[in-house]
Amino acid sequence: MADDEAALRRFARDIGIAAPASRSDDDPYSALLDFARMVGADPATPLLAQATPPANSAAKPAAKPAAKPAATPAKPKAAKPAAKPENKGGQGDAYFVGSAKCTECHAAITAEFSTTVMGRIGRTTRKGTMECENCHGPGSKHVAAGGGQNEGLITYRPSDPRYNIEEINETCLTCHQKGNQTAWKGSTHETRGLACTQCHTVMKNVSPKGLLSAGAETEVCFQCHKLQRAQMQRSSHMPVREGKMTCANCHNPHGSVYGTEALVREPSVNDNCYKCHAEKRGPMLHEHPPVRENCLNCHDAHGSNHEYLLKVQRPRLCAECHGFAHGGQPGFSSLSNYAFGHGCNNCHSQVHGSNHPGGQWFQR
Repeated sequence: MADDEAALRRFARDIGIAAPASRSDDDPYSALLDFARMVGADPATPLLAQATPPANSAAKPAAKPAAKPAATPAKPKAAKPAAKPENKGGQGDAYFVGSAKCTECHAAITAEFSTTVMGRIGRTTRKGTMECENCHGPGSKHVAAGGGQNEGLITYRPSDPRYNIEEINETCLTCHQKGNQTAWKGSTHETRGLACTQCHTVMKNVSPKGLLSAGAETEVCFQCHKLQRAQMQRSSHMPVREGKMTCANCHNPHGSVYGTEALVREPSVNDNCYKCHAEKRGPMLHEHPPVRENCLNCHDAHGSNHEYLLKVQRPRLCAECHGFAHGGQPGFSSLSNYAFGHGCNNCHSQVHGSNHPGGQWFQR
């Protein structure tokens, strides 16, 4: 110990620190001693003393490096916070369990689904894309709860208190956002809060095509469109009742690509009508302005009790614009005995337009 103290005194003198009278009352000296021990230096031969030895000291052979003292115990590291549970399905700690787990309880539903269009696609051309959890979400919470309609899954039931139309539609739009569904966003049905599941059913075959919630397409539309249902029962009607056409021939329930009113498929009402009534398209040498403007000026497309789907019987329909034709009262003419009770079309037969040089009155 005396040798250590003597060496530290020399070290302190070399670096310009006055030697203390005693160790007991000298904190810097004690700190210096602790520092020397911490860095593993030999107090008997301080580094500074080696570099600049005193003049009267004899040269000594280089001392072997002393063995390093036991390492100072490292400070205990703060424990890392527990890792958050991995989110494997977008519902907190829920994760996928696989369709085989679903089949254990829902074997009958799974078997029925496998016969639908989506079920067949999932088994053949796009394997693995039509699994239960692709639409219903991760099933771990549902399994952990022992089942239950409203436990941890998207159920698509209006009775579910967690029923969310936007979430349901987004699930469908994951795959169905092209073709007829391209214009769904912002369409009339979308803005009025219509859910895909109100018109379609996925888990069983109800309709021949389209996975509709009713056997016929018109029955699906008539759930809401009661007026059009009544109009279809009139004497003059589109051949919808006979099954020769459907609502979707004229309307796109998922939205009009052109932004046309009433979800009409074509850029205008007239273009929609011209798909079948091409002879009315024109252009004509002599055109009838209300005809070129809109077919619905004269016709009621869903049904009428007047011939040719006319809104009003002739000649009163013509009198809406030509009230004083031939100089008489509306519907009564002093110049024609054929206008009343028969119709203006007795003479003006080409009311949709004429290509005849003398057809300015749509007579030929």
